[in-house]
Amino acid sequence: MIENRAPSHFIYLILLALFWGSAFMFVKISLDSITPLTIAALRIAIGAIVITVIALKMGVKLPRELSEWVQCTIVGVTGTILPFLLVNWSIQYVHSSLAAICMSLTPLFTMTLAHYMTHDEKFSVKKLIGIVFGFVGVGSLFYGTMTELDSSPIMLLALSGLVATAFFYSLAGVLVKKLKNKDPLSTASAMLISATLITIPLALIFEQPWALNPTAPAIYSILILGIVATGIASLILFHLTHLAGATFVSYNSYLIPLVGMAAGYIWLNEPLKATYIVSASFILAGIYLAEKRRKIAASEPTTKK
Repeated sequence: MIENRAPSHFIYLILLALFWGSAFMFVKISLDSITPLTIAALRIAIGAIVITVIALKMGVKLPRELSEWVQCTIVGVTGTILPFLLVNWSIQYVHSSLAAICMSLTPLFTMTLAHYMTHDEKFSVKKLIGIVFGFVGVGSLFYGTMTELDSSPIMLLALSGLVATAFFYSLAGVLVKKLKNKDPLSTASAMLISATLITIPLALIFEQPWALNPTAPAIYSILILGIVATGIASLILFHLTHLAGATFVSYNSYLIPLVGMAAGYIWLNEPLKATYIVSASFILAGIYLAEKRRKIAASEPTTKK
């Protein structure tokens, strides 16, 4: 069967890239006066409130079966708690743009996981070629950023944390497709509620957030992270994964570095090189090649057996 992507799929993909790509900048701003675990807890809690209110207003019911809550909790741990904690800690030591670049590893992990964990997203030559093109672009971005930084142990540990973040995002993307409950509002609400119930106690125990003195920019950044980059983005993620598959959703990770570096350059004065334009060309070519389908002419005769 020939698969043609609807324009809405690409619109959703771009929105995810914009929301998630700019999130690294807002995390960097928040870290000036708020600790990593507290940022994660507040971000998840705000996102949970936003999505749950939308779900209740639309008459969408939360999962009723315990098994569905367990599934959503697993996705919440792998797709929000662990990635947010790792990113928040790692980005203390690297540019926000480098964190965005590392997220481009997600498609490689996703293709591998989807090949073994799903029945309809197997490896193909076209997908592999597209991934190779994408990683050529990502590799040049990564190299261009790393040449300006040292290779101290803490830097390498931070990079390892970012690589692990990409893996957990990939795993969560595959798990979302395997959820029994396919309603994006219901599952996103359950996922974020479960994650909130886990992260809030952890933040209270380990970081004592009541002793913090957050700045106005940090507070605004937390609100944007919670409402847009977590709440609304989670809804789009669940909806698009069910529509287009985990591998297609993972292609937003090719766009995230571009958004992340643009945001870092404009608002945080982080470096931006001319080679990024060439890298962007390879990245976009990779997405096109991975998604390209052989067209069948309408006039092609059909052979019946």
